[in-house]
This record gives sequence, structure tokens and C-alpha cells, in this order.
Amino acid sequence: MAMHTLYRWFGNIKYRGKTRAKNDFEIFILSECHSLEELPDILKKYFGNINYKKGIKDFSFWGLLSGRYHFYGSPPKKNLNLIDKIKRAIIKCFFVNYGKVIGIWNLVDIISGSVGERNIFTPDEHVAEIYKYHFPDYSVKEISGHSKPSRNFLIFVLAGISRKFLCDNTSGISVFANMVSPFLLKAYKILHPNQKIYIRLHDCVSHITNDPAKLRGDIRSLIENKVIEGAESYSEYDAELLDICYKPNAVNGQVIKSMDIGVRDYLYTFIGSYKSVEDKSRLDDFSKIKEKLCQIFQSAPNYINEYIINIDNIKRERISYSRYLGYVSKSEIVIDMCRINQQEGFSFRIPEALILNRKIITNRRLVLSSDFYDASRFFVIGYDSINRLESFVKGNLEPLHPDILKNYQCNDWWIY
Repeated sequence: MAMHTLYRWFGNIKYRGKTRAKNDFEIFILSECHSLEELPDILKKYFGNINYKKGIKDFSFWGLLSGRYHFYGSPPKKNLNLIDKIKRAIIKCFFVNYGKVIGIWNLVDIISGSVGERNIFTPDEHVAEIYKYHFPDYSVKEISGHSKPSRNFLIFVLAGISRKFLCDNTSGISVFANMVSPFLLKAYKILHPNQKIYIRLHDCVSHITNDPAKLRGDIRSLIENKVIEGAESYSEYDAELLDICYKPNAVNGQVIKSMDIGVRDYLYTFIGSYKSVEDKSRLDDFSKIKEKLCQIFQSAPNYINEYIINIDNIKRERISYSRYLGYVSKSEIVIDMCRINQQEGFSFRIPEALILNRKIITNRRLVLSSDFYDASRFFVIGYDSINRLESFVKGNLEPLHPDILKNYQCNDWWIY
């Protein structure tokens, strides 16, 4: 894959200041895909000729052995006969996976490309969608392919020797979400010397590194050497662990308020996935609450909006963020369940509900010590008696003080 890094890098030098055309050869997707909307945005960024309507049965041995096809990803294993299994093995062993290639190209383009005054880079397409909603003045791009240290080092070396060809002196802010590679951050700083760089961790440290002590040292070194301005985490526990700033998830108040049209169609809304394919315990704590709500309100089942996303098929089943906000805005109660553990930070559901002034049922005990907690706003599973549920649901809820709400709005983040 080093060749793809070099190919893209020197291509960017050649086409500096010009728009690079999409690759014109045909890319075949052999996964279960039914529409262009289900395709990753990053794939559509690099290829204009995408064929998702063929299955592995449509490719002959002779065609595969000729090597004239280009594939994205690997064919699924399920429901294959012996011949198709052999074809799958040929594809995996002898064909380039352009799913990995475009990740490398995209990484190279972000590190070596021109940027604007405000930039956010995030490794997940769905997180990018959220940031685009709450930071409309920022250019939000998906970043991928940065998990291999040897590749990151190569990019750092290339940045050093290419400075005079690729340097972009635009002043501004660049925020890297969950991207903590010192080599890549140094490479980006070499080529974008006037950008103030911040690291934002919007996931638990345990999902980002197996060595928190090393990450803490890396962040300190990057700050001391003026590569980055600072680092922050959405988790107070992780912020203390890494000795960085604690900044909980926040939302754009104007965007959230614009979704509220004064209509209530649902008693509560929960849209999310289980912890993993194997671990489906995320909603275990909520099952008794749901049962009790249905006892209190016999018509409750008609007003429950609950949608569990299948992790195996998350791309197809995930709904858009705007659609999700529409559901939340029409709900009396928002359900917020820990995704990993009690040490994780507040999910976006919390500030969304605070701005909309909605009640929240959660098993996140961290809210008990927050500045926005009051018993009329929260029912905390495992802390509150289930006998309090009826009075909680039927009780009145006053808006939060503006000074508290301000802490969970992101309108003035990363000002330069």
C-alpha cells in the first residue's frame, strides 16, 4: 500500500492548484447494496463509475484471471457454493481492495491538500454528518486510513521533502477528531503552518489507544513543540487521565430549536444500536422502565418510537441525523443509554434534549453531578425508584437557566 501513498502524494504535487478528475474505471461492489445512497461518500468522491448491481456469480473465472476488474471491499461469505467460494478467494488474494486504497488517497489529500479557515476532520461518516449540522461554518471532511504507523511515518517524511511544493499558508483552525498520530499531525503542521490545530476525542480513550500513558505523553509533546494548540475530550474521566481539557458534547442551539415545531407525536424516542453484534445488553436496564410506562399509560405502546439499528447492516439501516432530530423534537421524553460504560462522556442526546427542554430517562449516573440536573428533568435508572416514574412523566418541566444552556452550545468553540 506504500505505492498508493506515493502515487497519490506525487500526483497531488503534479496537479497542485487544479481539480483532480475522478477515476474513470468501473468499480464493482459485491456487498449487499441496493442504491447509490447506501454507498460510502468517500467512494463516490473518488469514483464516478460504480456498479453495485452485480454479484459474485456474474463474474467468470476467465474474467477474474484476466485481472481487468476493480473491486471495492470483499464479497460476503454467506450463501456461497464451492465455485463462488473459489472466486471469492481469487478476489481476496489477487485483486486490490479499493476500499483500502481510497482510504489512503483520502488521508494523503487531507494532509497535503489546501484548506479553508475552519476545518474539522473526523474518521466516521455519521459523525461528520453531526458536525456538519452543528458547525455550518466549518468544512467537515471524513478522514480515514490513518491507523498504520509505517504509513503515517512515510507521510511525515513526504511532507518534509515536499514543503515548497505543497505548503498552504492559509490561517485558521483545524480540528482532528479522534486522530492522534504524532506523525500525521506534524506532517499537517509542516504543510499548514498557520493553522491552529486541536485534537478532540469524542470517543472513550479505550477505543482510540491501548496505551493511554503514551498518548498522554504524545499530546504533551505536541503541545510543547507547538504542533497543536491543545487537546480536549468529551469524557471528564479521560480528560483527567490524559491531562487535557474537558469539553462535553455540545450542539448548535439555533439548529436544534429550529426543529421544534410544537408537536408531540411520541411518548419517548430511542434510536440506536447495541454495543456490538455479540453484546445486546445496552437496553437491558430500560426494559423494566418500558414495561412500567405501558402499565401507567395503557395507550403507551402506540406512542413509543423505538428503532434498534442492526450493527451488521449499519450503513443501510442508519437514519439521517436530521430525521433523527425530527423524531426527538416530537417526543416528550428522550432515552439516553450508555453505549460503553459509566465513564464515557455525555452523548449528543443530552444537549439535544436540554436545548429542546425535554425530559430524559437515562442510566448515565454522571448526570447526577452535572450543572443541569434536577429531578423533574431526569429519571436515572438504578438511582431513582421505579415508583417515581409516574410522577416524573406527569410532572412539569421548567426551562434551564440560559447560563447553564450556554455550556452545552458549541457556537463559540475554537475561536481564533
